[in-house]
Amino acid sequence: MNPVQPAETAPADGLSATRPRPILLTSGTGCDPNRGTNLGQANYSYAFVARQFTRMLEADFELRPVAAPAAAPPGPDGNGSPVAAHLGFRPPHEFELVPGVKNVLIPAWEFPEIPRAPWVTDPRQDWARTANDCDLILQLCEFTREAFERGGVTTPMAVIPVPVAPEYFEVDDWRANHEIVIETPALVLGAKRAEGSQHSHRDPTTTALPAASGGSSVWIRSARSIYQRCVHPLVPVWAERGVKAGLREARRQRVLTRHGPVQRVDQISLSGVVFTTVFNPFDRRKNWEDLLSAWNAVLGDQEGVTLVLKLVGNDPSGIDEVLSRCQALDLQRGGRLILLTGFLTDAQMVDLARATTWYVTPTRAEGACLPLMQWLAAGRPAVATCHTAMRDYFSDAQGLVVESHPEPCPWPHDPSQVFRTTWQRTVWSSLAEQLRLAHHMAVHDPRRYAGLSQAARQVSRERHHPSVVGPRLRRQLRDLVNASSPVPNPGA
Repeated sequence: MNPVQPAETAPADGLSATRPRPILLTSGTGCDPNRGTNLGQANYSYAFVARQFTRMLEADFELRPVAAPAAAPPGPDGNGSPVAAHLGFRPPHEFELVPGVKNVLIPAWEFPEIPRAPWVTDPRQDWARTANDCDLILQLCEFTREAFERGGVTTPMAVIPVPVAPEYFEVDDWRANHEIVIETPALVLGAKRAEGSQHSHRDPTTTALPAASGGSSVWIRSARSIYQRCVHPLVPVWAERGVKAGLREARRQRVLTRHGPVQRVDQISLSGVVFTTVFNPFDRRKNWEDLLSAWNAVLGDQEGVTLVLKLVGNDPSGIDEVLSRCQALDLQRGGRLILLTGFLTDAQMVDLARATTWYVTPTRAEGACLPLMQWLAAGRPAVATCHTAMRDYFSDAQGLVVESHPEPCPWPHDPSQVFRTTWQRTVWSSLAEQLRLAHHMAVHDPRRYAGLSQAARQVSRERHHPSVVGPRLRRQLRDLVNASSPVPNPGA
């Protein structure tokens, strides 16, 4: 298969390298994917979309991140460069129009309807109104474009897929005898001890707390009430935060002890058949609970099988949620379950893809799903539902499709939480069966696995490689800039 040419780096046609580059203002959600800042908060994934897009624009435009777009000056800077446009990587109800320039909205949306009726006296919650005030909308998938059209949006729209970093396309084919070591904090659950014991340590022994009796529960409630009324007002904020952190750690140690063999490690070694998923434990769309129970039921007792849960965000309670679910499931002791609890660099994420056999996500709705795109680009087929944004680039040609059906749900940011739209309910039995088949295929049918792997690479190259996405993205913005800022006559 012929390699894809590297992404363009020289200024494209329509923007001369001899005159100042037009300025693009960019605004986002305040997350930093390079350092892991604020990951896991609402709309954090926009930061990853913004990073991938802006890398495609650096050659043609001068990019200026702004925290308050509406306050940004629209006129030329000291060098005479014009502010050509404002790119907003955020949902419409958080989008701020910049007066005097072209405004480009870049939303990610995973539901078939968009919010139309404003609430809490915020007119921006009427997404059609906000979107129609923009000059261009760059959609990440056909599903979202169709939802905006149904919602009454008439602003010109173009579908520009999120580009995947070139490093993923260079990952070698998966082989079971490969061993990949990643230096990162992790929790390992299962019968086998993690390799590299010199880099690991057991959790300190903790006595499991007995179940509280009715009388002790009453005493605890009374003590808590007295604390809130009499003590809490006198406690400094820093001291209260320290106490809460200590209580969270005590709870985590209790969960670890009650569960059984759990090991804290500073590095992980991955080989054999590895299933990987990336998710925020508090994102209800990701449906990781079904994944845990299905994996435990069909593969939990299989030697040489590992499920890697890469947790997004640094909220310790997210780890507690996952560990508590593991405790409730009474995990089997054959396979390994690994929780990656630290921030992974870009290179470490590529290594994780290299070690993976299957990416797995029983998600209920997606506006993009960049991890799935990245693993497919690396030639790792998926066990996944196929709906919303994923319909553009995933099918049974690139993996094993998990059955799902529409189910009523609210919009995530709607304070009333009224069921106004739908997402997809995963069929648990289908998920379990596809996981079983995926393991069997990796072990006993390498030819079929290789076919899915190559198809995943091919579709990703044709749709998500920077050399494909970059020209389309720059063309859209060049046309917008040239239409709003005619090239000055040098002889004038």
